[in-house]
Amino acid sequence: MPFARFDATIVLLAAGAAVLLALGYLPGLCCAQMVNPGGYTPQLKGPQRRTARDYINEHGPVFAPRNAPLITDVRITGKRTHSETKIRSFITTRPDRPYDPETIQSDVRRLMSSGMFHDVRTYDQFNAQGVSVTFEVFERPTIRRIVYLGNKKMKNRVLAKETGLTENESLNLYTVEEARQKIEQFYQSRGFPRATVDIAEGNQTGDRDVVFVINEGNLQRVWKTSFEGNTFASSQRLKTKIETKRGYFLFIKGRFDRSKLDADVEKLTDYYRSFGFFRTRIDREYKVGPSGKWVSVKFIIKEGPRYAVRNLSFIGSTKFGEKALADFLELKEGDPFVRETLNRDQATIKDIYGSHGYIFADVQAEPRFLEEPGHLDLIYKVDEGEVVHVRNINVRIAGDYPHTKTTVVKTRTDIQPGDPFDIRKIRAWERRLKASQLFLNDPARGIYPRVVVKPVEESVNR
Repeated sequence: MPFARFDATIVLLAAGAAVLLALGYLPGLCCAQMVNPGGYTPQLKGPQRRTARDYINEHGPVFAPRNAPLITDVRITGKRTHSETKIRSFITTRPDRPYDPETIQSDVRRLMSSGMFHDVRTYDQFNAQGVSVTFEVFERPTIRRIVYLGNKKMKNRVLAKETGLTENESLNLYTVEEARQKIEQFYQSRGFPRATVDIAEGNQTGDRDVVFVINEGNLQRVWKTSFEGNTFASSQRLKTKIETKRGYFLFIKGRFDRSKLDADVEKLTDYYRSFGFFRTRIDREYKVGPSGKWVSVKFIIKEGPRYAVRNLSFIGSTKFGEKALADFLELKEGDPFVRETLNRDQATIKDIYGSHGYIFADVQAEPRFLEEPGHLDLIYKVDEGEVVHVRNINVRIAGDYPHTKTTVVKTRTDIQPGDPFDIRKIRAWERRLKASQLFLNDPARGIYPRVVVKPVEESVNR
């Protein structure tokens, strides 16, 4: 396999060059990166303490040349609550390794990304033995305790699970605000639309405690749901499409949630559009009863005209004529638009092509709206592809100890190598295998006999 050997050769050469460069065995490349060929100990003026950033600004980034000084020790200062072991787990700079400012800056980025610090500074001290590197960390305050006040309907552990905050983790003002919003959203999803949450502590610099003050408000349930303006579908039918409705025996389910109410508007709109009401507009209103515990909801529907199909046309179809294809469709010219019927017609056209060997044919339906309300043209775009023939039939029987012969599988179809593919025969083959009771058939777990069609190139590679 010359192609595979060529790839392997390239990889080995690339890996070898990287190793040789790191060890300093390529003099031409390495010398171009050397900062001080004559000895590397810099002649500094003023204090002998400098940051890695100062060094990079003065000399530029360096790829650890051969004569770079060794790091004598790595110190960490400024830590208060986090252990040194935990901090060092983010640092790759080590004693007895060549000094590399770029590596030090990578360590700084990792420390900042940990969320434990709001600033990290580095200092380098050069001496006769090498370089001493110091990381000065400025820790974020940690959460000492988390308090929930005013929660009567929800337990502390339930709210803690929603917020995700834990004691002894770094206190981040943005995380605390996000936790406040999560508590409010949680209450509203559980039938407390007027619940509010304030932060008493934890949103100021220097705070150690996080305290949430919760005003739950009343638990509100749906008393009744009504519809206005619906003539196409009955109110009982529309109730099956929404979640905002009266619960069973009043107190089982039926909690009022404004986010679900808005989602119900979208569901009803989609339902009407699936039947050709493309100009449907739906609004909602709700009223809270005197007790503050019961809510009446009304959906106001403006159905608009129902669109019908004026013309059917096909683009890209050369194997079959337009009239021949149109005869197989359920959705005819003049019929009201129905999305479910359109989807079945798409599948029918694909099956027609698939039964003649065009198993990879692609069919897309595109409704085009006219200036005249209530009418649309339906265009089917067909990418026929090429006729596909059967080359091989490979049978794979899984299981710990498979004993069924492959001929048992092959005898349940009349498909033979060299035949054009027929998608109908393939589906009939699958049905026979499932009904044979010879193989495990558990669709819920995704385990069942199936026939998979693959291009020859893909099968060969496997």
